[in-house]
Amino acid sequence: MHLPYAIILSGGQGTRLWPLTANGIPKAFLSFDSTGISLLKNTILRVSNLLPYERIIIVAGQSHEKELHIHSKDIPDENVILEPTSRGTLPCIGLTSLYVKRKNPSSIMIVMPGEQLIKDDKAFQQVITEAVKSAQKHNCVVTLGIKPNFPARRFGYIHIGEKVSSTSDILVFKSMGFTEKPDEKKALEFISSGKYFWNSGIYVFPTLLLLNMISEFAPDVYDNLSEIEKFIGTPDEKKAIDRIYPDMRNISIDYAVMEKSSNMLVIPADMGWNDMGTWTEVAETWESDEKANACFGKYITRDSSGCIIYSPEKLVATIGIHDLIIVDTPDGILICAKDRADDVKLLVKKINQ
Repeated sequence: MHLPYAIILSGGQGTRLWPLTANGIPKAFLSFDSTGISLLKNTILRVSNLLPYERIIIVAGQSHEKELHIHSKDIPDENVILEPTSRGTLPCIGLTSLYVKRKNPSSIMIVMPGEQLIKDDKAFQQVITEAVKSAQKHNCVVTLGIKPNFPARRFGYIHIGEKVSSTSDILVFKSMGFTEKPDEKKALEFISSGKYFWNSGIYVFPTLLLLNMISEFAPDVYDNLSEIEKFIGTPDEKKAIDRIYPDMRNISIDYAVMEKSSNMLVIPADMGWNDMGTWTEVAETWESDEKANACFGKYITRDSSGCIIYSPEKLVATIGIHDLIIVDTPDGILICAKDRADDVKLLVKKINQ
């Protein structure tokens, strides 16, 4: 079996983490602990325990090329793919698959976001290894499912069916389909059933299978990719990508392909996964005081509880407040009820308008 390729997506804007992401720096480039090591760098290090750097491909926006190299200096230049503009994960992954196909058409691709936190590297390696074997054996998509611990509305849910195989530590199930971002009532029903898992956004699949799925479920995107493929490896490659890529439909791989596929397996993964998508999730990685205040930076409090405070530069002092998010950066200040953390994304839309 040839070694797979790992594709790390690092263009997500992290709008729910405003104002830290107000200047357009992708979430993957950020660090939320005292080490200063970015989420992307940690992802690369995690994957490098499985694969050599030559098998790791990074995808990011052209506008972030200079800073990207700071976080991915061990990755060969030819393994850095730059989008001329953001068009969603389907065009992004589809474009990358053209390069992987050129290297080895029979290869397996592991696709993952570059901004997630995974605490248990050993469990990650075990479940990815099994996913690669399953994807190759069954010629199918394998996704990692995360057991939900609260009724999240911003994650997709995967319904698991019959068990396909198992080892001492890893179970593999057939997927019974996706439900994208349910309301809280439906999410509670999913959790109670024990048959639904969060979609981690980590997929493993044969390269040619993905292209066939794009051809079937998103033929317009496939046509654009086929046009680009004619220029891969020629002097006109960049010019062709810059011309064709922006015309592609802006859509996620979840909506366009994965939700429509019946050829999918799910592996529940207990690996200390954190999407790092909202301030409440980020704060789970910080220490809390005796009043459940989680803080990164300088703060002092009196009669306050359950607050999240991010302020690396200025001292934040609170008196008698509860369950608030307070974020201070050079680009803005956020004060938000903790149970409204998801709505920060809506606030950013208003700011951009």
